[in-house]
Amino acid sequence: MIHPNAGVGWGNSEIFAVELARRLDNYLELELLSGADCGSFSRPIKSITRSNIHGIANHPLIACVLKKWFSRPEIAIEHLTSFFPCIAYLLKNPADLIFPQNDYGGLFVATCVRAIKGTPIMFTEHNSLANCGNCLKRNLALKPDRLILINPEAANQARNLAPNQVLNVIPYGVDPREFTPEGKAIVTGLPKPTVLCVAPLNRDRNQRIELTIEAVSRLPDASLLICGNGIDRDYFQDLGDRLLGRERFQIRAFAYAQMPQVYRGANVFTSASIQEPHGLTYIEAMASGLPVVATDDAVRRYLIGNGGTTCDVTNPDVYTQSLQNALEVHWDWQQQPRQNALRFSWQKITQLYYKAILQTIFNSNKTFSLSSNHSLKQ
Repeated sequence: MIHPNAGVGWGNSEIFAVELARRLDNYLELELLSGADCGSFSRPIKSITRSNIHGIANHPLIACVLKKWFSRPEIAIEHLTSFFPCIAYLLKNPADLIFPQNDYGGLFVATCVRAIKGTPIMFTEHNSLANCGNCLKRNLALKPDRLILINPEAANQARNLAPNQVLNVIPYGVDPREFTPEGKAIVTGLPKPTVLCVAPLNRDRNQRIELTIEAVSRLPDASLLICGNGIDRDYFQDLGDRLLGRERFQIRAFAYAQMPQVYRGANVFTSASIQEPHGLTYIEAMASGLPVVATDDAVRRYLIGNGGTTCDVTNPDVYTQSLQNALEVHWDWQQQPRQNALRFSWQKITQLYYKAILQTIFNSNKTFSLSSNHSLKQ
């Protein structure tokens, strides 16, 4: 597996790579080429990671140059600086399968190694619906041996673009023993009921946090906790203070290990994002017993099921009423979100990935035997 920012940053793809690697390591001889030590399965490689370079790459003077070629300069720098270390490691230590997790950078590395060694590629498309599908189109052009999509809508899009592409639908996973309604909850001092939103604080991104702040401000008794960080933190802090007041509004950043406690400290989870291809925060929130209120589309309906509600979040009246309904029936809904989240338990997801890995290796041109100690743990 490849993710040079794993162990350094803790975004959705990094969390996914580490959690999946940890579990697959029970079945396979697995190595995760990471940015820092993530466990016995990780092999840190030297590169400039997106987390370490984010502030510099987005400095106005540097960004105005880099963004002429790259929409996300920090990720492009990571891809460029990790290319040769990853190539060198994979050529020196041949694998039966290469499984990139860091978008086109890792996929291009794998494609180069495949051209030299014939090593098959399995690739999880984390951003299939982003950028009008252009990310998916770009990655399909490199023809991974097996493509993993994280929701049925993305799979339909991939089939339309490349009818002959071998693919599976495998969503993100959650540990229901870690994300659970029972246990210690974070203390924020906000009055109950509390609405929780987890999002990066960037106005030019996908999250539309302004809509959530406005909707919660219309609920006379509710407070809002936004969990996240970003370049527009001060803007959202001022907006929340103005519409909700400081006693009903907080922005805080938490380590990922604290997130189960954060979810347990809230009553409802919400997101007004335009697109949400993976929906990991929805799954974690539901596993913690929280009903979810989110943008209405096919992906959200697939993820949320009967664990919450979708609505037109651009209509303040509709969004506010949906939040009010969720708050009023929270205790009745607690078991429904939890049961829905169990569809995405890591135990089930790991088994699906394990089978997909074996199928990809067996279907490749490489000779492979079940008795090979190189790949399978006895």
